[in-house]
Amino acid sequence: MSSGTIDLSPARWARVEALFDEAADMPRAARIEFLQHACADDPELRAYIGSLLDTDMAEDTLVEDSIRGVLAAAQELAEGTGEAGQRIGAWRIVRTLGSGGMGVVYLASRADLQFSQQVAIKVVRQRLVDPDVEARLKAERQILANLDHPNIARLFDGGTMADGTPYLVMEYIDGVPIDEYCDRRRLTVRQRLELFRTVCAAIQHAHQNLVVHRDIKSSNILVTEAGIPKLLDFGIARLLDNDGASESGLTRVGAIVMTPENAAPEQVLNGTITTAVDTYALGVLLYRLLTGCAPYHVSMSNPGDIARTICEAEPRLPSVAVLRADATAAGGEGVPGTSRALAAARSTTPQRLARRLRGDLDNIVMYALRKEPRRRYRTVNEFSEDIRRHLDRHPVLARPDTWTYRTSRFLGRHAAGVATSAAMLALLVAFAVMMVVQNRRVVEERDTAMQIAGFLEDIFMEPDPGNARGASVSAREILEKGASRIASQLDDRPVVQATLMSTIGRVYFNLGEFDPSIEMLEEALRIRSDQFGDRHPEVAAAKNELAASLTRKAQYDRAQALLDDALRLNTELFGEQSERVAKTHYNLAELHHAAGDAAAAERHARASVATLEALEGQHASALAESKNMLARVLQLQNELEEADRLLREALALVRAELGGDHPLIAYYSQNLAVLLQDRGRLDEAEAMYEEAIGITRKVLGEEHSLLGGSLVMLGRLLHSRDEYDKAEIAFRDALRVHRKARGETHPFVGYDLVSLGMLLHDMGRLEDAEQRIREGIAIYEASLSRDHQYVASALTALGAVMNDAARADEAKPLLERALEIRRKDYDRDHPLLASTQSVLGHSLAATGDYAAAEPLLRDSLEAFEAEENPDPRSIERVRGWLGDVYRAQGRPEKAAALARQRD
Repeated sequence: MSSGTIDLSPARWARVEALFDEAADMPRAARIEFLQHACADDPELRAYIGSLLDTDMAEDTLVEDSIRGVLAAAQELAEGTGEAGQRIGAWRIVRTLGSGGMGVVYLASRADLQFSQQVAIKVVRQRLVDPDVEARLKAERQILANLDHPNIARLFDGGTMADGTPYLVMEYIDGVPIDEYCDRRRLTVRQRLELFRTVCAAIQHAHQNLVVHRDIKSSNILVTEAGIPKLLDFGIARLLDNDGASESGLTRVGAIVMTPENAAPEQVLNGTITTAVDTYALGVLLYRLLTGCAPYHVSMSNPGDIARTICEAEPRLPSVAVLRADATAAGGEGVPGTSRALAAARSTTPQRLARRLRGDLDNIVMYALRKEPRRRYRTVNEFSEDIRRHLDRHPVLARPDTWTYRTSRFLGRHAAGVATSAAMLALLVAFAVMMVVQNRRVVEERDTAMQIAGFLEDIFMEPDPGNARGASVSAREILEKGASRIASQLDDRPVVQATLMSTIGRVYFNLGEFDPSIEMLEEALRIRSDQFGDRHPEVAAAKNELAASLTRKAQYDRAQALLDDALRLNTELFGEQSERVAKTHYNLAELHHAAGDAAAAERHARASVATLEALEGQHASALAESKNMLARVLQLQNELEEADRLLREALALVRAELGGDHPLIAYYSQNLAVLLQDRGRLDEAEAMYEEAIGITRKVLGEEHSLLGGSLVMLGRLLHSRDEYDKAEIAFRDALRVHRKARGETHPFVGYDLVSLGMLLHDMGRLEDAEQRIREGIAIYEASLSRDHQYVASALTALGAVMNDAARADEAKPLLERALEIRRKDYDRDHPLLASTQSVLGHSLAATGDYAAAEPLLRDSLEAFEAEENPDPRSIERVRGWLGDVYRAQGRPEKAAALARQRD
């Protein structure tokens, strides 16, 4: 009597369990006699328990019964498949999506036409023999009801059909298995790792709700066309108690449901189920995503070998597997494949793929696949974070197994054979052990240093606004204490000390506190130079980081020297097509943009974008930064169409990778709002300013420089709408923020002062306006070059104030200097050039030089009228000034023509 046909009620099953457990410890002969006596009234039950015991003796009880149970279930389900049009509750079956160990899954739609929606309905046929199936379905319903995560398929409904058949109504995921999705899109290793981390976040959410999935595999993770992974099938999930141990009752011997090639050793051996089971399965999944192969070749034709393979065989390193894929293709099914094809599916070559996997990724995958649960990653989040550390080029927690560990496993598996040779090798082993102990001390010191670095780095990155996302964290207290501890306690570990100083320096940078950032980054550069010499990647990285902070403090000469060195060194070490070179180009673009060299800024920004695009999407955040930088440069050159496209692409990249409340969203939204304002789309611009301000206040607080930038630009928009009182509040708030974040002499403070002065001018407060603008000019001339465009803007604003104060003769030389600066960077039709020409023309007219005033006013009027979104007030003002010139020249017909245009 096979286990696939016997009728087992819950009471009868309890008897099976009790008799099986008692007989399992008996010798074979005693078992037969015991069962004949215990089951004298039930021969069918005796035969069933006997078959279970026979399987147990072959050491494959769990695996073989898993296979048998799944096949029997599939056969039963195939006989009872529902038909299209059949109604289940409020839903009508459209077609069958598939079948598995617990039931059939149908695509269905609303039958009552109340609204249009498609769902997936899982139906369990009652002819399945396992008495726990219905209990497991109810458990799955409760599990899904408790899980609310964007990457876990949602539960909508559940119940029983008229014949008592239970069912679940779930979110329908129109997607493909994650490995198929990655291969179809030819995703790179980095892209696969980032997608995998999203899956890890969903599993971690389940674990936090005390649920272990237990059947993680590619077919249970579907990825939509939009690239969103969705975790399915919690049908064999197990609930944990608060101590992380599995609750009993959902799975019994002889009824284990699992996928053997993805099962952890403790599952195969019916050991304690913990979250480590899912960690192991995720390791199997990552192995397949990276290599296209399974870590083991599991022969389904010989179930007895499955447990031995999973529990004893050591898989090949991923970097080795990809070079030996010509023998068998993915899945270990003997299908011919090639290393070249697998590498091509990852947009690379076999040799490059092997190099990419060698080292950290080999270690990370093998760490997750360790046989003993306690030696794997403690949590899925720790697994995911180690991948992040690898992607960020930080030390990872995963280290290769030691020689002593591998030796102990060998001895455990081959104890008898080794014992016969033990005496002969005793002296040699003693000597080897002594050498291993010495070597292990060195390795442990190295590993300890790396783990300390990783641990502390995680702590110190928590205040990073990009991570904390507005959480109430006393960042500055943590940073100050951390900086003090590192300086005093890590003198004997200079490399770790430099790594942590660099981390703190970057966090200070992100918080807008540039003085302490520079202090930490300078010390990190000094230590790295002492430890590694001048030609080392870490030294180049340190120069890049320090230069970025120096740029924010307007120390341009020093920043330029560091970045020139970093660009040369990174190009020599990594070649022109590398992320490090792209980052240096970006920092140079930002430097030249801030210093007013538009041509150099554009050159370096385009080089950064081109390099990152050539890397085929491996660095989405960096590419977004570079596109944003190029857009800012192009915007000043009036290349608004390209700037608009680049900014929207940058926003899309960063939203997809970092979510909707990351500080970069605020920064890019602010920049796009400025562009929209320049294009006359004021309502859209104001909405984006408000979004940027809201994110910045939530994530960065009230004293971050980014908030000041959004406030001053919002103030300029309000100024353009004649909302003077609101604009003044915004300008003064921006001034407060920038003084706190940047210091009294930073160009941003100058920009706020000039903007406020221009507002005061239009409010008729000429004396106050002149004072604020002169303060801004003094800051510009102390921190920027004499021919910086900010200086030209401030001089133009000051000249306009002096014209209206009847001091045009004083204004004229200031405006002539401003025009000279404008012409250096801008074409004749640029609106900023036109603005300065118009004010100078007005000044010349006021002093009676009509011949010189006329062409300046005429050219500026033409430029204003030719703008994509002309400013009517600027046009009206210049027409009035030019009309006055025509009348003064005795040309009333020209003035009349202008007047008609004004009307």
